[in-house]
Amino acid sequence: MIEKLDHRNSLLQELNRFAHDLLWTWEPRIEAAFRVLDPDGWESTRQNPVLLINQLGEDGVSQALERDDVRAAIEDARTAYREYYDRRPAFMNAQAPLVIAYFSLEFGLAECLPIYSGGLGVLAGDHLKATSDLGLPLVAVGLLYKQGFGRQEIDAGGRQVEVYSESQGTDLPVRRVEGVEVEAPIGDRKVRIAVWRAQVGRVPLFLLDTDLEANPPDLRAITDRLYVPEPDRRLRQEIVLGVGGVRALRALGMVAGVFHLNEGHSFLCAIERIRELRASRRMTLEEARLVARAGIVFTTHTPIAAGSDYFEPGLVWDLLHPYLAEVGITFDRFMDLGRQRPGDPRERLCTTYAALRLADQAVGVSRLHGAVSRRLWKDAWRGLPEVQIPIGSVTNGVHMPTWLAPEIRAMLRRYVGPDWWDLDGGDGRWEAVFEIPAEELWTTHLELKRRLLAMARTRSENSADFDVNALTLGFGRRFAPYKRANLVLQDRPRLSKLVKSTKHPVQFLFAGKAHPADQQGKDIAAGIVALAREQPRVAFLKDYDIELAGHLVRGADVWLNNPRRFLEASGTSGMKAGANGVLNVSILDGWWDEGYRPELGWAIPSGATLDRPGVDDQAEAENLYRLLEREVVPMFFERDEKGIPQRWVEMMRASIRHIATEFSARRMVIDYFNTAYAPGARRVEQLRLLPDWGG
Repeated sequence: MIEKLDHRNSLLQELNRFAHDLLWTWEPRIEAAFRVLDPDGWESTRQNPVLLINQLGEDGVSQALERDDVRAAIEDARTAYREYYDRRPAFMNAQAPLVIAYFSLEFGLAECLPIYSGGLGVLAGDHLKATSDLGLPLVAVGLLYKQGFGRQEIDAGGRQVEVYSESQGTDLPVRRVEGVEVEAPIGDRKVRIAVWRAQVGRVPLFLLDTDLEANPPDLRAITDRLYVPEPDRRLRQEIVLGVGGVRALRALGMVAGVFHLNEGHSFLCAIERIRELRASRRMTLEEARLVARAGIVFTTHTPIAAGSDYFEPGLVWDLLHPYLAEVGITFDRFMDLGRQRPGDPRERLCTTYAALRLADQAVGVSRLHGAVSRRLWKDAWRGLPEVQIPIGSVTNGVHMPTWLAPEIRAMLRRYVGPDWWDLDGGDGRWEAVFEIPAEELWTTHLELKRRLLAMARTRSENSADFDVNALTLGFGRRFAPYKRANLVLQDRPRLSKLVKSTKHPVQFLFAGKAHPADQQGKDIAAGIVALAREQPRVAFLKDYDIELAGHLVRGADVWLNNPRRFLEASGTSGMKAGANGVLNVSILDGWWDEGYRPELGWAIPSGATLDRPGVDDQAEAENLYRLLEREVVPMFFERDEKGIPQRWVEMMRASIRHIATEFSARRMVIDYFNTAYAPGARRVEQLRLLPDWGG
């Protein structure tokens, strides 16, 4: 009896270990152990293994462990866990000289961990997963939001409404780091910060939390919500992330030499590094600034100046003046770091200008975005010709083991190899993708499409008349005005003709959230909701999240992306779709500007250039309709005697072959290592300027 009890307790501990390692988000054998434990509970908890275990309780888990299917699933999970950690990635042997600290205001890792809003966060999550796969020495820092970004509801009038619910750390795949609290300055006060740890495979993610009884109510609320609109609350969050994050790493004994700032939100990380160097090495301000910047890498994601955070001088004075005195930098000099025109006291502090001036290396997130950024931010280096502006680029990528459908992954294991996800694009084994039989690939795609349409019925704002045989276009992203979710609505008669055709039916699935403060984006969403309520083959799928995104990028036939050119810095949803064999129809912007090939999808013609960036929405809507009517729709319905669109399937193969390798997060992280992390680490090592943190 005692042995049986001990075995049961051991299995329960093992399940808890699996639940608190986010490896389950990309290792389906581990996820399956929770799904089979209680299928209904798995869905009702929004696929949260920690909450599932808590709700079942020890007795419920013990009863489930008596079932053969549960024990078999746990054995499979155990095997997957052991295989992952027994494997020695090549980069683990590379021994990067110093630990990399990756700072981001959001991380999209799992739907049950609500600390992200959209693409920036999902990119950060994919960065951590790929880093874990590669074995690079990286730690990450973010914030643990009690209410997150808010879920999306649609009211009776068709308007977006945000719904916030609080989550408890004990019900999330995170653990409190006991005995570790740090302080950060908020004006002349100090905010206490707790530290939680999420394990992303080999990568620890430390999440900062101000919801402590020791803090007054206004300071407790700093980490309540993501992307609060009030500048005062936003700057407080950035103080906690940048200053508090560096102090948390120090308290944890993490000796980081390279600091990667994912967007300008964490620019104060660089100022805290300067303060530390001055305090520990008795450096002058200029010496500390030069030494700190040697190890700082900055990624800018915004293609427009208005996309940065801006803070009024008075607010900066109120919240940072005492701290800046401790750093030893004058208020005016600090403000000038973030001004387009240093010395102009009327200018606000721009976080992007500040980060650019504090970092030794800055990159955009696609080749085209690098060029846009050099033009947009050239005043950070006054007098330097635009071609010499030191902003490079590392094109984004997505974590293929997370975003590829299990069936597509299984195909790649069979045809390419069991380690398909770890092969370079030039590896000849990838050519086996073209050997996948058309019938097998098409049948698999139709099954993924059926699953998408089944989910769409549960999320749709109308009683949509979905048809698995209809050409299905997916559009899923943030409803920012420049992304033009409503471009295809410009010509209603032509749209109506497409969706009402009985011979070549077309259906559109839209999903996305507008920022709570973006009324124009909400207007666009409301227009699509209104159309969907009138037109059965147009659907708006509410509450766009990681789960819905996964179904969309796997099950649509076409991925539609039509931003105003030069305003989509990269975009990653099209990468996820293309790697699943979904064909892109997109403006040549962001990643598609370098990823497009005629055999992979279609480019919507645009007359915009860097020198003449004006965009004609009406002309581009006309170009989109021509593509759909003359090329996309006819090719989709061109079938052989077995009902298979052979030319379409050939493009699906080419899309998988090219995009799964060239636009993977694995490739992205390797590019960061070669162009930024390793050079930065060498600079810091050569200078012998790591602060003595001990540990």
